[in-house]
Formats: sequence, C-alpha cells, structure tokens
Amino acid sequence: MMTKTGLLGVMLAGLAVGCANAPTDKEVLTIRLQAGHQNAGSMAQASLVSRGDATDITYLIGGVPVGVSRPLQLYTFIYSGTCTELSAEPAYSMNNTTQATPTDTGWRLSKEVPVALADLNATPHALIVRSSPADGGIELFCGDIRRK
Repeated sequence: MMTKTGLLGVMLAGLAVGCANAPTDKEVLTIRLQAGHQNAGSMAQASLVSRGDATDITYLIGGVPVGVSRPLQLYTFIYSGTCTELSAEPAYSMNNTTQATPTDTGWRLSKEVPVALADLNATPHALIVRSSPADGGIELFCGDIRRK
C-alpha cells in the first residue's frame, strides 16, 4: 500500500510531466485541496489552466471515505469566498459529468468553468468537491483559489 507521502509524490510528478508539456502561454495554478473532516487523511489537488474566457480544472483525488459508492461520482463547485467563509450558494456548478476515472493512485476528474482564471484570482474563490447526493453530499475537499 502506498503511503500518503508516496501518493502525493506520484500525484505531483504526474502534474509536473503534464505541465512540462503544456503550452507556455497558458497560466497554470496548482492547488492542494484540504480534506473535509469526514475524509480526514485523504489527499487531493486541482490544476487550473487558463484558456481565455474559460478555465480547465483537473482534479487528482487520492481517497474518499469508506461507504462512498462506486463508480465514484464527484460533484464540484466554485464558491465566492474562502474555505472558511463560503458564500451561501456556489458561483459555478461543474456537474455535467460527475464520474471520476480510476488511476493507479486514486481518481481523476476534468472540468471546465466558463470564467477566466484571472477573474477567479481577482477575488477570493474556493473549490469544493463533494460526494454524490446519494452518498450524502459529503464535503470531501476544499481549496482556496489564489496565487502563491
């Protein structure tokens, strides 16, 4: 079984390879997502790539709580605010496709949101990943969108 440190290393190495092949004119922002209290100990990250007036988001998920249904359905949102102070409603729901693809180290999910990355960075926003409504809509991960 892979350790959490080993899993993060594999995830980051995969991201580095992907970014190395990415066009240089596109901004890339990588966010480490914090596990929700019902998903403690799990790891995830999101990579946001600017694409003009849209942003592509790729989630790499290392774990979900026992009892979450398979195939894994992940619901993703962008809220105004931060993980500690979210707005009442999401600014963007990215749930046309929810089935995550299994990988050697967890799951992968790709999304597109119709807003420029620069606009997401202009004011506080947070990424939220939840389990399906059938699994209780558990907040699995949260990450603040901000430049490092």
